[in-house]
Amino acid sequence: MKKIELIPLVGIDIENLGAVALGMGQMEVQAILGPPSDALDGQYYYDDLELRLDFNDHGQLEFIESINGPFPEKTEISIYGLNPFKVEAEELLNILSEKNSGPVDDSEAGYCYTFLNSSVGVWRQMTEEDIQEDIEAIKAEGEYEDNVDMLLEDLEKSKFFWTIGIGVKGYYSGQ
Repeated sequence: MKKIELIPLVGIDIENLGAVALGMGQMEVQAILGPPSDALDGQYYYDDLELRLDFNDHGQLEFIESINGPFPEKTEISIYGLNPFKVEAEELLNILSEKNSGPVDDSEAGYCYTFLNSSVGVWRQMTEEDIQEDIEAIKAEGEYEDNVDMLLEDLEKSKFFWTIGIGVKGYYSGQ
């Protein structure tokens, strides 16, 4: 597992590869990480690092996101000294809020939160409540036993956020 440290407002440090700073140009990033697995509309995807990097209109790195949570297969992510994919959602929100020391955009509460001072964002597709509702509906249809493995897997995944990203100062507040 490749260890990647997310450092809000700064960039990332990747074990045995080096540091990639927010604000770097595309060529500078490629000099450290090599060519991306895929590139599309100002975004670089690095499959082996389970990362997506977004560049602004000037070709400067403005956002880095770990995209294979909550159970990454190739990387071990850390932020503030902890693995955000091993900390359940509510606890992670408390930690990120404390480190942010300021406003949090929770307009998509349950699914997505952005921490405006630290330019950190987290996202998940479903909450525990969503899955509990699905379980009740499927039980009512008499199809629970046919779907139990998938439902229990989804219930476990729903306890965590699936992506975590860091951006340049003001990334989420449009500054």
